[in-house]
Amino acid sequence: MTTTHSQPDLITLPMPHSWFEAETSLPRYRMNPRNIKAGIAALQIAARRVHADIAAPDTDADDNTLDGAQRSFDRYFCVDRSMAPPVDVFRLALSRVIPGSAGDIAGGHSLSEAELTTLATGLHRLADWAQFPSALPDGSGASDNRAPDALFRWKQQHHLFFVLIHGLLYLLHVLEEALDKGHAPVVRYILEDLADLLEASTVAFQIASDFSQDAYEEVIRPDMLAHDPHFSGLFYADHKEFVTRLRVLRRVPDDFEDEMARINDAITNAYEAHALVCLRFVGESASLASKDESRVAAESIRQKYVKRTKTIAGFTTPDRPTS
Repeated sequence: MTTTHSQPDLITLPMPHSWFEAETSLPRYRMNPRNIKAGIAALQIAARRVHADIAAPDTDADDNTLDGAQRSFDRYFCVDRSMAPPVDVFRLALSRVIPGSAGDIAGGHSLSEAELTTLATGLHRLADWAQFPSALPDGSGASDNRAPDALFRWKQQHHLFFVLIHGLLYLLHVLEEALDKGHAPVVRYILEDLADLLEASTVAFQIASDFSQDAYEEVIRPDMLAHDPHFSGLFYADHKEFVTRLRVLRRVPDDFEDEMARINDAITNAYEAHALVCLRFVGESASLASKDESRVAAESIRQKYVKRTKTIAGFTTPDRPTS
């Protein structure tokens, strides 16, 4: 008997480079941590906050400058692109992604209450920067609890990871401007929010793979293989842009040692979470995209990619050692 798996709704995201041409604005609202609650209730509050009727942006395929592999990655994960003002595009994406993801998680998960609260805190920081009021609108805002569906979760919770990466891109642009102006209080504020988003992205990645080994082997991996025999997260354009743009952290003065240490730890934990997912599902095997069958996916993450990222961000210099 063939099982039918649901696909998430198509979402529209900005082009990754467009954030660095965007007009910026500090948040007019900021959700008080005391009002975020804890656990699944915290996610439901985030879903209510961003629930809004937002007009869809214009999209034009001719504006999409991603290469073929990057466009294929987007198609697999049900992502479209727009060159409309990125904050406008981002607001619409948040209004769709957070409620859908909250409904999926409410249907069953293995996360701790602390992890759910960390995720919700990051989502509220996204809502702050996207100018959603902190006062909650009427209505639930969250999708109904969904029955477990590994393929839907895999793609829907990747959407959650994607909007967190876009939030990080925006904050790196705002950080550039704050550093240019020498505005220390704003720099501190941005660095704290960067850490919140990085920590939330680790949880988002965990929930995207919160299903059984059998589901991965029988549903997820064959689905990726059918889409592209060499499918890889290396084709994800937004993360590539994010890693490149981390070089702005090299400009952060030593006065922000505590905030930078937290960001450094968050990067470590994000890559380690990815490595652990690889070990759990593929063990000592290579990824689909690997040309070297002896190259273990988790090993590549721990020994190559995290070091590359920290080098770009300046965390491997003598005065700012890596953890």
